[in-house]
Amino acid sequence: MFPKAKNLCRAVLCLIVLAMLLGITSCSSVETLSDRQDREQEILSREVKDELMVGRQMAAKLLGRFPMYTGSTEAVEYVKLVGHTLARQSGRPEVKFYFAILDTPDINAFATPGGYIFVTKGLLQTLRSESELAAVLGHEIGHVNEKHMYKMIAPKKQVSANESIARMLSRGNSDLGASISQIVNSGLKLLLEEGLGSEKEHAADEAATLYALASGYPPSGMLSVVKKISEKNKTETLAKTHPPFPERIASLELFMRQNGLNTQPPPLPTVVASRFNQAFKSVSN
Repeated sequence: MFPKAKNLCRAVLCLIVLAMLLGITSCSSVETLSDRQDREQEILSREVKDELMVGRQMAAKLLGRFPMYTGSTEAVEYVKLVGHTLARQSGRPEVKFYFAILDTPDINAFATPGGYIFVTKGLLQTLRSESELAAVLGHEIGHVNEKHMYKMIAPKKQVSANESIARMLSRGNSDLGASISQIVNSGLKLLLEEGLGSEKEHAADEAATLYALASGYPPSGMLSVVKKISEKNKTETLAKTHPPFPERIASLELFMRQNGLNTQPPPLPTVVASRFNQAFKSVSN
């Protein structure tokens, strides 16, 4: 074979290999609707996996700081029951929510990305109704639903063509890479020291109010919880990571007035009050 012919064959072979890597065929270069849906589903799946990975590691570290409450199986299952009721309103069916109680007198609740939600024993001892519990869990679900924390800590970078090819060939592996430890630590710092900011906390308060209403609870639960907590003394961490209580109360009252939610709702059935008291009988001790 002549030298020019050899060079031409090599060039043609390189073009064929490049076309295969980029997913280009000789038949068509237009992405079909099915191809696009598959690609979008793969991206969503990858993002959810990354979010879940971060949240799971954050949850593990949180449990290293606060022990899990195991004093009453009934109380734990009750929190899960109310939590999953609220989670149905979250709008994120791809997320499986997990609920647990932390054995600490601190008055607080936490949510890590991916749906891991914790409420402290101290906060449960402050609550007086299932509606208030629903509001607390709804607030944390709101943070997860809107990815309030994850959007703040997830890496933000432009993706080069070479990276795009590598991700296609990786078939679903995480995009986070070696930065996972740094991301988790940043999330814990936000959770325990810095907070998410007033705007996100007000949004979570409003989401909790709407989730509760959609689940059959009075919309006043969140407002009632914030007022109760503001009167307690053991709220140092909560006050450090959340807006001032008067600000939250005023914001919630305005939101409820603007949306016609400040009317007195009918009382919940007595069975609801009974199961709340029964479930948290041991927790209140």
